[in-house]
Amino acid sequence: MFDPESTEVGALSWTYRALNTLHIRTQPSFIRRELLVDEGDCYDSFLVSESERLLDAYGFLARATIDAEDDGRGGKALVVRTQDEWSTKVDMGVTYDASLSVEKLEVTEENFIGQGIFAEFEHQQRRETKAQSFALATPRLFGRADARIQYGRDRPGRFFDQYVRYPFIGETGRYSVRQGYSHGTTFFSYSTDGVQPYSQVLVPQYREVIELSAAQRFGERWRSWIAGLTLTRDVIRFPSRAEVAYGIDFDDLQPYPGDLPPDLADQLAEYGATRVALHLGTRRYRYVEYQGIDGMRDRLLVGHGFFAGASLGRGFDLFLPAGIPGVDDVFGRVHTSFGAPLGSSLFTGGATVEARRDRGLWQDVLVDADLVGYLRTDGLRSHTLFVRASVAGGWQTTMPYQLSLGGRDALRALPEDRFPGGRMARFVVEDRILFPWPREGTADLGLSIFADAGRVWEGDVPYAVDSGWQAGVGFGLRVGLPSRTRNIWRLDIAFPVGQTQGDPIFRFTFEVNRFRAGFFTPDVQRSRRYNLGPEHF
Repeated sequence: MFDPESTEVGALSWTYRALNTLHIRTQPSFIRRELLVDEGDCYDSFLVSESERLLDAYGFLARATIDAEDDGRGGKALVVRTQDEWSTKVDMGVTYDASLSVEKLEVTEENFIGQGIFAEFEHQQRRETKAQSFALATPRLFGRADARIQYGRDRPGRFFDQYVRYPFIGETGRYSVRQGYSHGTTFFSYSTDGVQPYSQVLVPQYREVIELSAAQRFGERWRSWIAGLTLTRDVIRFPSRAEVAYGIDFDDLQPYPGDLPPDLADQLAEYGATRVALHLGTRRYRYVEYQGIDGMRDRLLVGHGFFAGASLGRGFDLFLPAGIPGVDDVFGRVHTSFGAPLGSSLFTGGATVEARRDRGLWQDVLVDADLVGYLRTDGLRSHTLFVRASVAGGWQTTMPYQLSLGGRDALRALPEDRFPGGRMARFVVEDRILFPWPREGTADLGLSIFADAGRVWEGDVPYAVDSGWQAGVGFGLRVGLPSRTRNIWRLDIAFPVGQTQGDPIFRFTFEVNRFRAGFFTPDVQRSRRYNLGPEHF
């Protein structure tokens, strides 16, 4: 896992040697099964590059490269080199986000016996969430199918999630099949931002989803079309009354006092639907290697090109549990994303829009869009200027929905849940500086200097405000261990500026703005009715 040379450096040398001894390496048999070529095949540079990209996508591998060398007899010898991340983790999840918090106790093996099997026990406690769960997953069920099963309990009830997915294999696969089933009860938390004696309104929401999907890909390499079909059944219930929390005490919840306000009650309508959806998309990507995108010295394969896709479907009042109101609606979803170079810089972005039409009215219109740049110049190789512009919003929502301007995923100079609203714009500028020490191979260390600005508008959601423009600036350390890891710890302090009021906030968290994780607004993600499009096959 660690470069042998780095194990001789200073006070960390004994730790590195011990971890290398304890670590179970990814097995060569697993690596071989991921390759799209076999010994004796004709050499195909496209299949070799796709094999490298498939390996690069695994989170327990810090890097993966494949080099083709002449074998001296007119053939090619492929040399596959991988470096593991530390895969056995006992994580206390200690963060400092306005206050010291132990957000989770997590015991995880991401690469059990070196075969890519994921096993996890997790206790998670952050704000309204207090959950214990077990999960088991494998990327090699019946060949190349991904499978996962999870079972657990949150404050309001139990939850279960299961799926089996055979995705398109790189740019070569022609067929994809998905099956999934999930059900469970979780809290949806509304922030009141001080306009009520209580700080949060917690709504228990039960949701059950059954999915069957299939898709086929047509066309040439790098220029393909996707056509798919999905059948789902979706049921949402609210099994008990709303509760309230005072301050940050989520262990002593109280019944909601009185009747729910109309704008909150409008988002708590139970419903069920059996839906059929058609998907059509086109994918035009070629992959290029970048260094220092998510981390500081990490290697990442990034797609240059674009994806565009749309889904259109119909909901029916069929096969629903007794007593659940059915819907008869038409719904649609559009998604597009792109990646483009500009010299040594990289630009990426995407947008997702979904809506449905029920009884002649447009409802549940959700929009989420981002434009991101990693700006670099050969004259300042140690600097990466990260910029991001985001917009998100909802209109005529009939499911629980609320955005928040404050928090680690939004304006970092504001506390969690500050300024709730229905529509939001946000801008981030951050200079990420890589220090030349400690030397490469031991650890990565850097500095970040950032500025955030944003605003929410009321829209039609409960407890919403018009925040006006808010802003903050800050700086902090970025730490990567071992060197070239993609997992970066951040120690930041953010200061409100301008009309923004409040004390400085110290945060100790993982890197939030990560290319690998995708750029989206979490508050929109949790309220989607149709989180499936042609880009998910």
